[in-house]
Amino acid sequence: MRVTFSLLLLLAALPAATAQAPEPRYLAAMREELDAMGLAPLCEPESAIRARCELRHVSPDARHELRAFTLYSDESDTVYVWVPRLVVAPPEDPATPAVLRRIAELNWSMLTTKLEWNPSDGEVRLSAVLHTDSSFDRRAFRNLVRVVLSLAGRHGPQLEALLSREPR
Repeated sequence: MRVTFSLLLLLAALPAATAQAPEPRYLAAMREELDAMGLAPLCEPESAIRARCELRHVSPDARHELRAFTLYSDESDTVYVWVPRLVVAPPEDPATPAVLRRIAELNWSMLTTKLEWNPSDGEVRLSAVLHTDSSFDRRAFRNLVRVVLSLAGRHGPQLEALLSREPR
């Protein structure tokens, strides 16, 4: 009887213990900062050392919406911030060489961000990395997110215009 009672206590405590899995070190800080910026993030841990947040940014005139992500890793001590599918420039599209030239020009002038092109599907994304090896700098994080969103809002339409005006 005593063994059965002990086993029942152990089983009752098990769900409570598994419900409190450890979160990555800076997930709460990322969530707080994105909330404070009014970006209403959806954040969740991917594991005990990685977390991802999805956020939506609506332009001041409410005509454009950007979807962006942050990915934090305790393993690499980084936060990767990116806007996916800023434009799609498929390799076979005759306008793609002009888009790639413009991406190279923009990358030359940008300090903390970069444009990336995936030749397998034509996705162009804007991204940046924040290093967190010594600490999580909240001010630097907010600034980086603002810069990524601002540049995506500026350069996305410009790259899209190159795709739409090239003869096909």
